[in-house]
Amino acid sequence: MSTVFFNLRIDEELNEEIIKIAKEEGRSKNKQIEQILKEYVRKYYAENKSIEINQSNNHKAVVNIDSKK
Repeated sequence: MSTVFFNLRIDEELNEEIIKIAKEEGRSKNKQIEQILKEYVRKYYAENKSIEINQSNNHKAVVNIDSKK
């Protein structure tokens, strides 16, 4: 699986909270955000059973949905 890079702007307080949680869970801030997004996608997938993806505008888009994790 390839990696996609993007900028993310978030509130300073939220940033600090994510850093604190990441430290408590032994992750970097980046990996913590990735974990949060994976959990959200799994929850969405479980509730909706499918995710339609239009990759016509992003040839590097990668989606990996594994509801077993």
